[in-house]
Amino acid sequence: MQRLRLQSQRRDMLICLPFILCLLSGIITNNNHVEAFNLASKRVSISQRETLRQMVSRGLDDPKTAVDIIIEKQEMEPVDFLPDMMVEQETSPKPKPAVWLDAEGQLSVVNGADNLLLLDGLEPTKWTGIVPTSTKSQLDDRSSLFLQVEHTIPQAHHKLSLGNLVSCNRMLTCSRLTRYWMGPAFGDHAKDVPVETQFMLMEMEENGPYALLLPLVDGGFRASLEPSKHNKDELEIMCYSESGEAPASSSAMKALYVAVGDDPFELVQRGMQEVSDNLGTFRTLHHKKIPESVNDFGWCTWDAFYSKVNPEGILKGVSELKKAGVPPRNLILDDGWQEVSPHPADWDQSADATATLEEPNIISELGNAAFSQIAALVSGYYDKHVQNAPHGGISNRVWTMLAKTVLKKGLWNFFDSETDFNRQLDSFEPNFKFQDENGKAGSLSLKDLVHELKTDLGLKKVYCWHALHGYWRGVTTALGDSVGIDVVQVKTKPTKHLKRMEPQMGFDTISLFGVGMMKHKDDLAKFYKHLHAPLVEAGVDGVKVDVQSGVSAAGSGIGKGGVDIGKIYTEAMEDSVSKNFASDTSGAVDCINCMCHSTENLYRYKVTAVARASDDFYPLRPESHSVHLVNVAYNSLFLGEICLPDWDMFHSKHESAALHAAARAVGGCPIYVSDMPGEHDVQLLRKLVLPDGSVLRAQLPGRPTRDCLFADVGKDGKSALKIWNANKSGSGVIGAFNVQGVAWNFKRNENEQVDASPAPVVTQVRPHDVETLRGTDGPFAVWNHRSASLEVLESGDSPIDVSLDSRQWDIFTIVPVQSSDKVKWAPIGLGDMLNSGGAIEYQSGLEEMTTMAGVEEVRRTTTTSFSVRGPGKMVAYCDPCPSNIILGTDSVPSELEFNYNKEIKLLEFMLPGDPHQVTIAWDT
Repeated sequence: MQRLRLQSQRRDMLICLPFILCLLSGIITNNNHVEAFNLASKRVSISQRETLRQMVSRGLDDPKTAVDIIIEKQEMEPVDFLPDMMVEQETSPKPKPAVWLDAEGQLSVVNGADNLLLLDGLEPTKWTGIVPTSTKSQLDDRSSLFLQVEHTIPQAHHKLSLGNLVSCNRMLTCSRLTRYWMGPAFGDHAKDVPVETQFMLMEMEENGPYALLLPLVDGGFRASLEPSKHNKDELEIMCYSESGEAPASSSAMKALYVAVGDDPFELVQRGMQEVSDNLGTFRTLHHKKIPESVNDFGWCTWDAFYSKVNPEGILKGVSELKKAGVPPRNLILDDGWQEVSPHPADWDQSADATATLEEPNIISELGNAAFSQIAALVSGYYDKHVQNAPHGGISNRVWTMLAKTVLKKGLWNFFDSETDFNRQLDSFEPNFKFQDENGKAGSLSLKDLVHELKTDLGLKKVYCWHALHGYWRGVTTALGDSVGIDVVQVKTKPTKHLKRMEPQMGFDTISLFGVGMMKHKDDLAKFYKHLHAPLVEAGVDGVKVDVQSGVSAAGSGIGKGGVDIGKIYTEAMEDSVSKNFASDTSGAVDCINCMCHSTENLYRYKVTAVARASDDFYPLRPESHSVHLVNVAYNSLFLGEICLPDWDMFHSKHESAALHAAARAVGGCPIYVSDMPGEHDVQLLRKLVLPDGSVLRAQLPGRPTRDCLFADVGKDGKSALKIWNANKSGSGVIGAFNVQGVAWNFKRNENEQVDASPAPVVTQVRPHDVETLRGTDGPFAVWNHRSASLEVLESGDSPIDVSLDSRQWDIFTIVPVQSSDKVKWAPIGLGDMLNSGGAIEYQSGLEEMTTMAGVEEVRRTTTTSFSVRGPGKMVAYCDPCPSNIILGTDSVPSELEFNYNKEIKLLEFMLPGDPHQVTIAWDT
């Protein structure tokens, strides 16, 4: 690994002398500090110029919108459920790593006495280093840097080299799998970086330091990372406007953010906050309010009905869950409630219109429509040669040509009969299934349905689905004309860059049949006003906004570019949901962002605080379930700094249901299912949901533990996926999963089975795997969910050995032990729940009291109290056995019976429903 000597401080001071002289001579004043900076910086190298730039301040002025009003309503200080990991837990004399760009184009990381060369070969005439504007930045704090480029040639995209990637021991990237979704990739070399990488975390040497690379959206362009085609060591940055029209040639773009640090989690949090502060286009989750609905159980209509959903089916689905003792408090009314064109022929109002779980067969429809005699040949050709063919290959080009000519009618028939992808929004009012048809038996308007759901079945929140641009193919021209909106119908022309990532974009519905879009802010404001008004009138509380990154990908067809079209659509959507679906008390916005993993969308979210973290739960794709967990966990490292990751619905009665349930228990996410009415695993759901419909949600985005951050847990054959989280009371929780055997293949653009029979994996669980417990020495009480056993670990590094068969999992609740002279105590929580510690709302310390029991008798008592949710079996580590347990306050107390296992120090007692104040007392 190449190492460089530090430049001498004496040389730096001499080179900076012109700037010092400017200061002394009074050139720099409030009015001319920028000119003085420019004068002085002509004489210094790029690296010294970056330091001087810190002395130049800049502001961000945005017009006030409904989004700004919501931001003012929300607290601007970090919310209390997110521990400020930016504050170091202990002071260390070791200097922080720093990053420098020198005049020769070498980007180096100062780490102690030596430099580590990160990138070698940045062209100095193109790249400028800029120190972030931040109140925390000091002249001696050089831990981050923006790399800015001037786009001097008028063209729609730019390919720029970052030089050779040098010091990389291991890396994790979050890269786009499709236009809609990201997933992780792992490696140790530039060649391992996939096309369309949006996030890159590197371990430069074993155990650090770490480097963070974030390609940005700025100046009308969007950047991403990929390896060079010509030099396997070289890392390139792609800057795309994704427009057929060349943008202004003089545009300066902050293309890449680079930061370094010793703690990977602190580094990512600090880095994302600095990008937010400097770009001003989005806010981090740390500064948003999360909607209250994430703490309640929900049901989504999608897999139960797909777009055949109707009011009768919805009422039946909610009623069945309530009867089972797991009442949903949230409903997502998914696709199927809107009026669309062409009208689906098979929509049915009958209560039996449940979904048929089968994958649509494109070739059978093509055969029926056009090639009845050669359908088998066409099917074989598509499966063997087209489905995974790269863009530009012979098979891809042949199929694209056929799709746009002789197969076009057959494709239309397929999309019309088997999917909803060819439809456009044709009315702002709900469709006939959600209209009261003059008192017709069984008919219910959307408003009446919402009223019945809330009044009779106890729902708190109802969300409705819609696409960012209305529906899958946008909106009809007639709908736009009806309200004075200019709708442009265009057949998109995806760029070669996008088709390299997703070759099917060359023959999907919007490229074959067009999409109805709006390209003016005023039209979009009017569009969302009309779209959301009927929902507000019906009493709907929020929206799930889907297909978001498909909108920016479609920008190439209307002359606006993906960056610009994504910006105006996302801003208009956020402005509308801020007006219509915001809490009156906290300012939290009831909105779920979905299919939104392009940074053209992610870097625009100022108030919406929840986003889907991966592709869908697919009940009929067994290979997808372990990959689903991997994608969400690693995406959450990046996405979780902007929004609370949503792990999607699942089926409780499914062969992989327990795997999904366990992951959501430690994911800190909303928990909802899409079971068909009456098709439930009630015992599994009761490990997630309390009888009042609330869930024991962990408080942070669930992320991989430090020891598996860079492990390819889907295909290395040895590593377990471990996910950590924290609860309100200070306890930690870790989920361990064997997800080996399947991983995404970036070349074939599909999940690939790499091992049909994965071997067991052996891992270790330690208290300090929970990042929020790393400042606590121990001891710790650990509750193992699957074995219902208790263990005490003396330190944060003490291990528990865990062996997991394929698709097996386990969950560990970890609680620091409190100690007094005579008592040791650690409340675990509800032992039968998957996230046991989520039941503890608050706990006090141990308190010792001395009272006079008689003239000469002294009574010494130790007590502790805590607030806990129920009902269920409360478990705790306790030494010695308590004297009594009191439920309730001093005014209405009652004593509880309990069991105590002296050998393992396990205390157990049953709690009734509702939250309770519990006091434990020991006569010591």
